[in-house]
Amino acid sequence: MGTIIGAVAGIVLFGIFGLLPAFRFGGFLALYLLHRVTGKSVDPTLPVRVCIAAGALISILCGAGIALLAGALLGSIFLL
Repeated sequence: MGTIIGAVAGIVLFGIFGLLPAFRFGGFLALYLLHRVTGKSVDPTLPVRVCIAAGALISILCGAGIALLAGALLGSIFLL
């Protein structure tokens, strides 16, 4: 039962404190990688926007997964 409570708490805390930074840093990282791959500044075309949105989505999913696992682990340790 502590695992479930911890996982829910982790997701709620991620939703409150981590959703916006994950979205922002994921989009920035995708834009930075596109800039490094092409070697020049990127134009705001549709493929570039899709890559930025995909980077933000991947960042959000990874952050939520880490928050879920960390919350479940801490919940199982402290809420026996």
